[in-house]
Amino acid sequence: VPLTFQLRMSDDGTQPAVDSVDQIRRDTDLAWREGIHFYVEPREFTMNPSQGTILPQGHQDIEVTLCSNTLMEFCRRMLVELEGIGKGVATLIITARCLVPELQVSPQVLLYDEYHLKVLYERKLFIRNPSHLPGCYGLIPQKCKEDSAVLYSSPKPCGIVQP
Repeated sequence: VPLTFQLRMSDDGTQPAVDSVDQIRRDTDLAWREGIHFYVEPREFTMNPSQGTILPQGHQDIEVTLCSNTLMEFCRRMLVELEGIGKGVATLIITARCLVPELQVSPQVLLYDEYHLKVLYERKLFIRNPSHLPGCYGLIPQKCKEDSAVLYSSPKPCGIVQP
């Protein structure tokens, strides 16, 4: 008898997760200025396939992907539901720990020793990643005012810094 199954993750959200590559493509998104706000928790786990039918003596490979939008340790249950038999008839415990590398900016202080009125002076700073994980950064857009003493910009306002 073939078994029709459906998989779901316990305590996972329903709103799509935001991965760093998609966020970087939208460098003018308000999320860079205000942070990502979820009105409904994001769905951080996906299973592929999440449903299907297994023939007698058959098997199905399942790929589980985690795209964490929350800095935390996960302990979730993947629940297996079988059509005509029941919900949660089998579970698989999935644990994970979300790590975020600490990026470093240098220099930490930009020095403009002597300067002259109405002359532009430019200084550069660098983002370094001393960790073994890729790190995502974003330059928060500046609210320009006529009397701003300092203006900042970047040709690449967001990106990923490789280890």
